[in-house]
This record gives sequence, structure tokens and C-alpha cells, in this order.
Amino acid sequence: MKKFFKMGCLGFIVLVAIIIIIGIFASNGDDKSNNANNSTNSAGTVEKKDAAKEKAKKLKKKGEELQVGDVVFKVNKVTTTKEIKDNFLSYSPSADGSVFLVVNVTVKNVGKEMITTDSSFFQLLKGEVEYNPSTLITTKGDYFLYEGINPGLAQTGNVVFEIPEDMKDFVLNVQTGFWGTEQGQIELK
Repeated sequence: MKKFFKMGCLGFIVLVAIIIIIGIFASNGDDKSNNANNSTNSAGTVEKKDAAKEKAKKLKKKGEELQVGDVVFKVNKVTTTKEIKDNFLSYSPSADGSVFLVVNVTVKNVGKEMITTDSSFFQLLKGEVEYNPSTLITTKGDYFLYEGINPGLAQTGNVVFEIPEDMKDFVLNVQTGFWGTEQGQIELK
């Protein structure tokens, strides 16, 4: 009788365990199929809408302030020139048929710690094409060259890009820090 009771209890425990395991697999399968359907629907509509809203929210116009993390950027003025004079030095574009696009930007630190900024934190976009700042300008003058900005303070300077002479309507991509984890964009029309 003891053997029968032990085998009956053991059989009952095994049976309960099998039912629990089947229940778990059945519910996971339903969750996965529901999640897959929700993901498809969400990815197709909600995520795209959110991405479009985020991009539209971060895309500002010249003269408007754009906050990216603890930094506020504002494009004050955009000009083109064939020559930049700084103190006793003169710079000309290195390629034929190109000009300098000079973007005057104010960068304000609204955080709690000093930030550093440099012209490499800016990038010019024309569709899928990216332009990096010119490395010809090496004197401090009115140009962003690795500067520290304390909390509550702002710095205004120029970022210079060498571009084809006939191109217009760029977007300035701005970022915080060397890794560019936070970014935003300003139209330069």
C-alpha cells in the first residue's frame, strides 16, 4: 500500500508538472503571436509616426533655439565667401569651384557642468550627403576650436564648411559631446 501511495503521489506530481509546462508553452505561444501582430502593426504605424514627430520636433529654422540635451544651439547667420581673413592669415577654398559656407552659431550651456564644444560637433547635410567642417581654419579668432563653456554661459562663433559653389539649402546637424549621442538639426534656408 505504501508503494502504491508513493507511486500515486509521484504520478500526480508528474501529471501536474506536465500540465503546468503545457500551460506555460501555450500561453507563450499566444503572447508571441499577439506580440508579433502588435509589433507589426506598431512598427508599421506608431513607430514611424513617433520617429517623424521626433525629427520634426528637433528640426528648427535659422534664428530659432534648439535644445539638445543640456545645450541650446541657435544659428544666427549664414554667409558664403571665397576668402576668410583672420589676423594676418588668409584662407581660400582648397578645391576649384568651391566656397566657404560660414555658419554663425550661439551655443549655450543650460546644464550643471562645464561642456566643451568644437567645430567637429557640427555637420552639414544635403540629403544623404554629409560635409564636415573645414580643417583649414586653425586660429581661434571667431571660430569654434575646442572651447569650454560653463553652466549658464553662451559662446558665439563660426563654423566653416567648404562646399560646391552652386549648392544651397543645407541642414546643420548639431550634437553634444564627441560621441554625438544626442543630436538635432537646423535648416539653413
